[in-house]
Amino acid sequence: MPYDDRETRSLRTLGLLLRGALHEVSNPLVGLMGTAELALDQAEPGTKLHDRIGLIHRTSTEIAEIVRALQAFIRLQDERPGTFSLGEAAAETVALVDLVLPTHDVTLTATGDAIVIAAPGDVRCSLVELLVDALDHSDSRGEIALTVRSEGADAVVAATGGGELRLPVAEVVA
Repeated sequence: MPYDDRETRSLRTLGLLLRGALHEVSNPLVGLMGTAELALDQAEPGTKLHDRIGLIHRTSTEIAEIVRALQAFIRLQDERPGTFSLGEAAAETVALVDLVLPTHDVTLTATGDAIVIAAPGDVRCSLVELLVDALDHSDSRGEIALTVRSEGADAVVAATGGGELRLPVAEVVA
């Protein structure tokens, strides 16, 4: 879906704010996780206090995983075009979407591979859009797959239920 200049500026601004917010959340979160881990070691196992501290530790660890995944996704936006595995990009995108948009009745998967030439950040954004569109049009049960295949000079990623992305296949030099 093409964006006009205003939408593009708004999305860029949102991305910059998100990058800063994730950085600011990450630092105190590490401290919280460390403190919870120390307190967990000191609390008597089987007590309510131990259980509560364990919950804080598990929850902060889950939040840290989400923050790291989003930071990695944002860093990809700065990478220059190059060759990379579209299958790996699809699998990592599935993992990200599954982490930040949990769909309990839908299993997300990625299969296949091709080496492509493209901007990794742009491809990941397109893959997220494919998955989100597929989730929006699913019956909220079953499996949504990103399937990577080669088709002539193109690599194609198709999402269950429609939608696809086409990229040029990289020439392999032996």
